[in-house]
Amino acid sequence: MSDKIQAIRGMHDVLPEQSPHWQRVEAELRRVMAAYGYQEIRLPIVEKTELFKRSIGEVTDIVEKEMYTFDDRNGDSLTLRPEGTAGCLRACLEHGLLHNQIQKLWYLGPMFRHERPQKGRYRQFYQFGVETYGLEGPDIDLELILLCRRLWRALGIEDQLRLEINSLGTAPERLEYRQSLVTYFRQHLDQLDEDSLRRLETNPLRILDSKNPDLKAVIAGAPVLTDALGDASRAHFERLLADLSAQGVSCVVNPRLVRGLDY
Repeated sequence: MSDKIQAIRGMHDVLPEQSPHWQRVEAELRRVMAAYGYQEIRLPIVEKTELFKRSIGEVTDIVEKEMYTFDDRNGDSLTLRPEGTAGCLRACLEHGLLHNQIQKLWYLGPMFRHERPQKGRYRQFYQFGVETYGLEGPDIDLELILLCRRLWRALGIEDQLRLEINSLGTAPERLEYRQSLVTYFRQHLDQLDEDSLRRLETNPLRILDSKNPDLKAVIAGAPVLTDALGDASRAHFERLLADLSAQGVSCVVNPRLVRGLDY
């Protein structure tokens, strides 16, 4: 007799007694999104692999280690989506939704990453995402944070969360900061692990995101991104912090907080 087939490791069934909890969360998401004037967009689970390599970055952990990628029968490289932003932007460009338009969109669905399964981290997980296009300035940043606060309150989990915040500035400012990081870490090559040595030449900001406890000391001494912000970016960030305070939103400025993705 063959072994009983079970669910793939890191991918779980949602059983009937669990479904009402999912339905409650989904209902609150839809209610809050409607209140803020966001529209739902539904996206394919499978996309061309090149989409994620371009948007997420080829030297990110997601692209290098975690994507479920395969060749279809036509020889095209396809990937189960590891996140939603890239597919959402692809859909907007493909269907002309961004031509002289403001778009406020949201999506919800399963994503896939070949991570080591552990509590709260699965290989198939469900992601809720919000994307805005055609809006600039701290006002839209504030709206997105207030939207999240309203959702956390509706779900009764606001007091279990802490908001950490940072600014990545503009592309030229990040480039300047990148150069200062490279200069700094080259002075400490003997303290870097293999991944960090590789990232030093490709995406040194990712070193700050390292989970290796042996790197804590050298990372703590690295330059901070906020020091590289220009006047406009600094004013943007300070305005956002002031607006959050005025709305009663407490936050912690974390200068080591960086994106794990390239976009």
